[in-house]
Amino acid sequence: MNKNEIWNRRIIPIIEIFASPYSVIRKIYLQLLMLSIVVYIIALIFVYYQHLDWISAIYAAVNVITTVGLYAPNIYSMPSQEKLFLTLSIIFSVGLFASIAQTLILTIVNRNTWIDARARWRGKHMRGHVIVLGNSRSVLSAVKKLEELDKDYVVVTNSQEIYKLLKGDKVILGDPKNEDNLLSVGINNAESAIIAMDDDSETLLLTLKVQKMNPPLTIVTVVKDSSMMDIMRTAGADIIIPFEEVLGRMMASASVSKQFAGMIYPTNGREFAIGVFEVKRIIKLKDLPNDVIPIAILKDGKLDPYFEKDTEVKEGQVLFVLGDPSKFKEVNKLIQ
Repeated sequence: MNKNEIWNRRIIPIIEIFASPYSVIRKIYLQLLMLSIVVYIIALIFVYYQHLDWISAIYAAVNVITTVGLYAPNIYSMPSQEKLFLTLSIIFSVGLFASIAQTLILTIVNRNTWIDARARWRGKHMRGHVIVLGNSRSVLSAVKKLEELDKDYVVVTNSQEIYKLLKGDKVILGDPKNEDNLLSVGINNAESAIIAMDDDSETLLLTLKVQKMNPPLTIVTVVKDSSMMDIMRTAGADIIIPFEEVLGRMMASASVSKQFAGMIYPTNGREFAIGVFEVKRIIKLKDLPNDVIPIAILKDGKLDPYFEKDTEVKEGQVLFVLGDPSKFKEVNKLIQ
């Protein structure tokens, strides 16, 4: 576990126990301030007219605001001015207290408010994590893989569907293009960003904003239109994945060879695929066709990446290769 993981997974959870609730309190501090002012004014009236000490006066003021009625001065001995001030204060404070109490209860009870506050606080303080921005369903796949890779991440999405599916305190519901939301996910301390919007033009705008806010950040973008790749690269994206083009190539390769297991992102017009072949008869690796190289051999449930040209692959073993998918048919004939 490196120092960033220690900070994100050990130190932050301890600190947020004490600090995270303030993210909610900041949302209602104006109402709390108003409540304090009203208590002070009523307590001041009691101090001035009833000659109470401040502790007793505050106690009496809270009784007035909450309408509990545990303290009630003799109305016949009260000066007219005190009656007038208290009447106005009660009319104002009762309504104010009811409104504040309702807001406080709804804010604290509303679980989503606490989750959002925690996600924003955590995101701002994380280091070396991945931020995932977008409303495309590919966000779900990216998050699933990050979980498998045990990589810390925070998501910002304006999709209610994605937000509900992800849930938890690692996702923020909001506009990914909003600067405050980007700051809330700790963009300045992040290691990389994944941008996957439904609209390529929004992906471009978001890429420009992210690159401006943190130039060293590694930016991975997903586009639907492959003609946008050069524009995205100019905007600052480090890796651009043309989703529909890659998916189309994978489907075509899979239709040609059942042994197709995946594709390495094509560069400079060259395309490389991963093939998995269950060997039916003994072959030597040197007999493989050109443009196909062995990656590993599965023996007795264990991967063996160490071999030579004359290494034999025996019946029942599984051969992993990398190469031109059009050559996989030749490999299939060789092992049958």
